[in-house]
Amino acid sequence: MMERVLSWTFGLTLALLLLFQVYQAFFWLDPHPVFGLIAARSGIGLFEPGLRYVTGALELVAALLLIVPRTRALGAKLAGVVVLGAIAFHLSPWLGIQVPDPAIVSLALSLGHTAAAIDANHLPTDKGAMFILAVAILALSIASIFAERALARASAPKAKRPLGAFA
Repeated sequence: MMERVLSWTFGLTLALLLLFQVYQAFFWLDPHPVFGLIAARSGIGLFEPGLRYVTGALELVAALLLIVPRTRALGAKLAGVVVLGAIAFHLSPWLGIQVPDPAIVSLALSLGHTAAAIDANHLPTDKGAMFILAVAILALSIASIFAERALARASAPKAKRPLGAFA
């Protein structure tokens, strides 16, 4: 019984966090401050909006998979892979653990400012809040995977021992 409660708790919490991320990927600031900053610092234009839309779509698929009990483990694995990518970018020089103020970054990018100009302003940061959220989503993904394994073991039919077996 406890395995089922944990399965639903981790699965739905993770799905809600992912849906929040999906909202940000598709409907938040334009240009997106995170993907736009990565694109500006790396010089690779595919990050904004291309990778943003792909990431949002993958997060949406993961959230939908997490809602259905049979596909919850797959959704947790997909969420973990996506968030590992986010953590990798946070640890890279293209983004960093502390992200500058999203509203100001988005405005500066829309006005055509370069990454160097944005960095020169020494903007206030989120103090690592986005990075901590990514780590929390990864932890929930791992917890959900383990909860699904425990639920599968608890609900598996017990094998009958043959008569005369001593072990």
